[in-house]
Amino acid sequence: MNKILVVDDEVDIAEVLAAFLIKEGYDVVTAYDGNTALQKFSEVNPSLILLDIQLPDINGIEVLGKIKGINKDINVIMITAFRDADKVVEAFRLGAYDCIFKPFDFNYLKNAVLAVIGKADLCK
Repeated sequence: MNKILVVDDEVDIAEVLAAFLIKEGYDVVTAYDGNTALQKFSEVNPSLILLDIQLPDINGIEVLGKIKGINKDINVIMITAFRDADKVVEAFRLGAYDCIFKPFDFNYLKNAVLAVIGKADLCK
C-alpha cells in the first residue's frame, strides 16, 4: 500500500487531509512540525509527502531541501495558505512535484496524488 506523509502544523488541516486520503485508500502518517516530519520520513519511507510551507520549527522549504538531500527521487507536494511566489518558486527549484493552495480543491488534490502515486507505481 502506498504510504503518504502529511505534514501540517494545523492539526485540523492535517487530520482532514489524512481522513480524505485514507478514504481514498492510502496509508497515511501525519506530522505537525518539520523535525517530526524528517524523523517520520526516515522511519516510514513514504511514496509521497504533502508538506506545508509554514511550519513552527523549520519551514517546509528547509524540510524539502533536507529530504531531497536524502532521497532526490521522493515526490513532494507543497501545501500553503500563502500566495508567496518566491517560496513556491524555491520549492520547485528544490524539486517539489506540485504546490496546492489552501483552501483545498479536493478534486485537484486527488488527481495530483494519483499522478504521483501512478508515477511511483510505474517505477517499481
